[in-house]
This record gives sequence, C-alpha cells and structure tokens, in this order.
Amino acid sequence: MANWIIQELNNTTNYRDSGGVPLAISAMLERRGIQKDKIEDFLSENPRETYDPMLFKGLDEAANIILRNLDEGREIVIYGDYDADGVTSTALLCDVFRNFSHKIYFYVPSRFVDGYGLNNLALDKIAKDHPGCLIVTVDCGSTSFDEVNYAKSLGLDIIVSDHHNFEDDRTPDCLILNPKLAGNEYPFKHLSGCGVAFKLAQGIERICTAKGDNRFTKLHLHDLLDLVAISTIADVVPLIGENRSLVKYGLKVINERRRRGLAALLDVLDIDDKVCSDNIAYILAPNINALGRMGTAALGVELLDGTGKSMAELYDLATTMVENNKIRRAEQDKTAKLCYEQIEGSSCGENFIIIKAPGAHEGVAGIVAGNLKEKYYRPVFILTPNEDGCLKGTGRCIPGINLHELMAKHSDLFIRFGGHSGACGFSMKDEDLDALRIAMEDEMKQLLANNSDILTENLYIEKVLSSSEKTIEFAKILQKLEPFGEANPKPCFCMLKATIQNVHFMGSDEQHVRFFARTADGVSVPCVFFKNAGEYKNILEEHSCIDIAGELSINEYNGRQKLQMIIKDMRRSQ
Repeated sequence: MANWIIQELNNTTNYRDSGGVPLAISAMLERRGIQKDKIEDFLSENPRETYDPMLFKGLDEAANIILRNLDEGREIVIYGDYDADGVTSTALLCDVFRNFSHKIYFYVPSRFVDGYGLNNLALDKIAKDHPGCLIVTVDCGSTSFDEVNYAKSLGLDIIVSDHHNFEDDRTPDCLILNPKLAGNEYPFKHLSGCGVAFKLAQGIERICTAKGDNRFTKLHLHDLLDLVAISTIADVVPLIGENRSLVKYGLKVINERRRRGLAALLDVLDIDDKVCSDNIAYILAPNINALGRMGTAALGVELLDGTGKSMAELYDLATTMVENNKIRRAEQDKTAKLCYEQIEGSSCGENFIIIKAPGAHEGVAGIVAGNLKEKYYRPVFILTPNEDGCLKGTGRCIPGINLHELMAKHSDLFIRFGGHSGACGFSMKDEDLDALRIAMEDEMKQLLANNSDILTENLYIEKVLSSSEKTIEFAKILQKLEPFGEANPKPCFCMLKATIQNVHFMGSDEQHVRFFARTADGVSVPCVFFKNAGEYKNILEEHSCIDIAGELSINEYNGRQKLQMIIKDMRRSQ
C-alpha cells in the first residue's frame, strides 16, 4: 500500500478563477509549475508556445550544409536508433530530405549486433556502401567521441542531432544540434530526438521560404507533426511547454490519417476512434519499439516513411509489425515467469533485486525489469549471459534513488555501464556477480538508514473531491489537461470514508472489481479497480468504510456517458 500525499485537503474548492477555470484545476496546474499566465495556453486546443528554430545553436549552419549537399547530389545517410523516438526521427528526416534528392538512405543499428548509438562496425558498412557520404544522426551521437573521429577517418562527414545528456563536459568533434549543448540558448530543453529533427526541418523550411524555393514548405512541415507526437509521448519527455504544443497539433495530424503507413498501422490495430496520448503510449509505441526488441527497427522506418510503396505493401509491413509485437509479448511473459521463479526460489536480494536469468530474452529484459520494479517497488537488475562468457544487464529504479550514481561508486565491477537515475544498461564478468549483490545491498542499507521510507511508494493526490467535482462536467474539464504524460500525469483524486455497495468481482481469478462508493455528501460514484483486486478483498466487503484514490474518467457505452473512478489504491478508513 502506498503512502498517500494529499496536496489539497480542502474539498470545497468548486469556484472558478477570473479566467473561468475551476480553482481545483488552476491550483493543480500551478503545483505542476504552470504559471497563471500560461494556463490559458496550456488548456487551449490551439496552443502557441513554440520557439524560433534559428535560436537553436548550430541549426542555421547545419540546415545550410545539408541543403548544399542535397543540391550537389551527395549521398546522405540518416543514422537513427532502434526505439520509437529513433524510428520516427529517421522517418522524419527521410521525408524531408527526399523533397530535394533521391540519394537518401538510412541506417538503424541492431540492438543485438551494433548496440545503442554510433559504432565503428556500422560506420564501416556505411563507408563501404556510401563512400564519402554525409551522415546525419538522430536521437544519438552526443557521447560518440571516438566514433565521430573514426567516421571522419573513413572520409565521412557527420552532423549529430540528439537530445540526450552529454558525458561530463566532452562533446564529439563535429557540428552538434542538441538543446542541452553548452551555449545553446534555445528556450526549451526537453525536446525528444524527433523534436530536434523537427526543429532542423523548420530551419530548412525557413531557408527555402526566404529563397522562394517551394520544394519544402510549411504545409510539408505540418505533415511531420504526427511523427513528433509519437516520439514525444513514446520517449517519456516532459509533456509541457513546446512539447505540449507539438503533441496537440501532432494528434490532429494523426487523426486526419495523412501518413499512409501510419493509417495502415491504425487500421491493422483496429484503432477506429480518435487517437489520444494513451493510444500512442500503450499501443502504437510498443508496436514500434518491439521491432528493435525482437529484430530490426528498419521496418518501422519503411512503414512510416512509405516512399515508393503501395498501400498493399504498407499493410503488409503494418501486419508484420503487429505480429512481431505479439511475439514480443509472448517472450516478455516467458521472461517474466522466469524472473518470478528466480525471486521466489532463490535469494535475489531483499532491498535491491538482482536476477540472473539465462533464459531471458535480452530484447524484453528492460520491460520486465520495469514491471518488477513497480510490483516490488525496489531497484531491479536482470542479467543474461553473453556469447563471450560475460553478463549483459539492464536495470530500472524507483524515484529517490539514483541508479547511475550507485553504479559509479562500484565501477570496478563493470566492464562498461551507462544510463541515468532511473534506468541503465551494463556488462560485467560473471565472477563479479556476488560482489555486485553485496555492494548494492550495502548501498540500500545506507540509503534506508538515512530515509526509512525510501522503499515506500508515494501516491500524490491532488485533492479530496467535493460533490460538484463528482460529475461528468468536471471530468470533461479534466480532459482539457490532455495529453497526459511525463510532468503532466493524469490527476489522482480521493474520496474519504466512503461506503461501498454492490461489490462485483470480475475476471477468471477475480482480479478486477466494480462497486459504488457513497460519501457523506450523498453522492455515489461508480468505481472500477483492475488487476490487483484480490489483494484488497479484506476491505472490499459490502457496506465497509474505505478511502479511495483514483482517476476520474468517462465511461461511454451504447452512446451513454457515465462518470467512473479508475482506482489506483484503497485503504480502510481510520
């Protein structure tokens, strides 16, 4: 059970501010760092918060170099990454550059052969197939110091476009487009990799318009926003500021089904309704990501770019993508089962779970680690044996613990490692595994000594619902906060001392439950709790008095709309 942090106890806040926004909403947005003068734009269907691409350090120079190379007929290779952000970024620049030249190629590395980012083996292939070409990276390259130098030694030119953090103060020796680059005065630092590629496209359009060159116009730019929306949501960058504007407009483009390959994918996935951020996060992105997890992500670029392909061919690609994701799910279930067996049958760590799983699929280990982290609310490592006799690991971590810092303290135990506070990848010698277990448990004991609640999940609740907020009207106002995502999560509310009625368990194992919750104000709210209802059976008794925390939503059935609360947590009332 989580530790509830109710941020606004007063449940009578049902008035509106001077702009007509319910005070509960404006107070919530201010807590999320949205200043009062930004709230109107935040809630608007047509937000205006975007910035001049020419403020981006190096962008004017990069756009001009690329245009010159395109006009000279030089081959250009777009070097991407194998996740949804990398795939959409690659497809975006293919879409842009092919307005000027047919000598446009792309390279998406293999997770299993190349690994993440630029690597010398891939550069050798590119130099052989496209000697003397210009490489433009997307969603990678900011820490590829040696690889950039190697590319130049092969006679290749390179421009890095990326959004990841740099390593210390070092930068590769080439032209770099990255909002986090020192000296970059671009006002918004949280773009996705595809967002950076889009700013490059904006710069190219700006130059073309100034020259009266109609090969690439603002109409072309607008058609790219569907890819930016997918990447921004899939890569879990903050959905605030310019990202929010890009996603809102991008969702409109997605719902107009302009991109043929994306329209085919939506059809194959049976997504007929209006696409929202949840559709991207839980359906589109996993299908795109699964390509890189199980094989090659190049298929995703071919589908989203669609150049030279018939609709029949695009439907075949979309079907292959969806079938691949089914295989990914099966491997994920198999790997999860292996990991649960390890946890139950052996000592995998009390406070830091470290699982050696020889049968685990490397491509899905990160997803499983994330799920285990959520279930046990502990840091998790999953390690699989490599062909070279070493172990390859992936890790996920809970808030409040910096995984990268813990690993850096024991860098001698790793052959190599990288990542950030919440996720990592690494390789190590099998013989050092026991030492790693001891080191991480010791680190956790020190953290617990300083903060005994660090392994207790915090559930942040906006407020106790008033009677006027237990309505469809209020739920519809909450929909204006969409798209939801990083830094703008779905708001969680609570009802205290609620009497539950009409309890009905569902599912083969009664893992789901529906009931009504009636509070002292006389308002009864339908509630539904998915997956873990069995863990709460001791309090889910008819007429029992409980506290409920969850998200307000609108349930539509047969053309009728009803308010309901999607439960996140419950507890017996004090």
